Amino acid sequence: MLNQRKLRQVSNLDLKLLKTFLAVVQAGSFTGAESILGLSRSAISIYISDLEKRLGMKLCSRGRAGFSLTLEGQTVYEAALRLMSAAEQFQEEVNNTYSVLKGELNIGIIDNLVSIPHRTISQALAKLKQTSSEVKVNIRMSNPADITLALLEGELDVGVMPSLTSIDGLKLHPLYSETSSLYCSEQHPLFNQPDKLENIQQCSAVLPVYAEQMNLPQLFDNLDVAATSNNRDGVAFLVLTHEYIGFLPDHYASRWVDKGEMRAILPEKFSLTTDFYIATRQAQRNRRVLDVFLQALGMTD
Repeated sequence: MLNQRKLRQVSNLDLKLLKTFLAVVQAGSFTGAESILGLSRSAISIYISDLEKRLGMKLCSRGRAGFSLTLEGQTVYEAALRLMSAAEQFQEEVNNTYSVLKGELNIGIIDNLVSIPHRTISQALAKLKQTSSEVKVNIRMSNPADITLALLEGELDVGVMPSLTSIDGLKLHPLYSETSSLYCSEQHPLFNQPDKLENIQQCSAVLPVYAEQMNLPQLFDNLDVAATSNNRDGVAFLVLTHEYIGFLPDHYASRWVDKGEMRAILPEKFSLTTDFYIATRQAQRNRRVLDVFLQALGMTD
């Protein structure tokens, strides 16, 4: 039984542990929180145990019956949401004291979207800059898992990424779609061969680490996945070794396709359309800078 104790002061460590706890609750399990937090299940378990010891109460039950909050855990969860929201409200109220739009926009974007033909994000950022020169924009290029975690922890205000899984606590706004195909380089054996499924299945393939969450067609299960990468540059690097075939967005691969250095393999079968979204936190207070940015995108939070 845990020793009851009063929390006299909320430290940075407490905030870190509370953010981990929030992510676990919002993911619905320790396992579900692994990809969000970028931590192993054992590390997450240690963090939750440390939080329980610091608070002197059992927060959740985990075992064969599944994950569930105790009554105390539900209370702590709701209080932690209010705590994070209060910090955001403080920043909003301070920023609202200025007549000129001021503040920061922290935005996470999946790598290599700049080559997509319609530059929706760039145009919205331009409108934000034209509205006020007192707004500082901080862009973080990352992968979907890291962007999701940063959103849940309040490090990012908005994320631009594919919708891989439904995450409690995030609101998704449809943005646009992206078509991807399977590619090989000009020195790969498949480049000058007819597209035959049996030949493709014998080649080493590289896919994004989040491919399992992308609802790929069943045909992709037959690929010999010999490598993964957490970003598109990594996939392209391996394709350009001439030893791998790789799954890349068509707009991104066009720089090599146009020079005859890559080609799509059996695109009528190995092609996929991915929907991209603007992601924001459901619990966050409306912020003036974020509101202006979303309005520039033709969205409201």
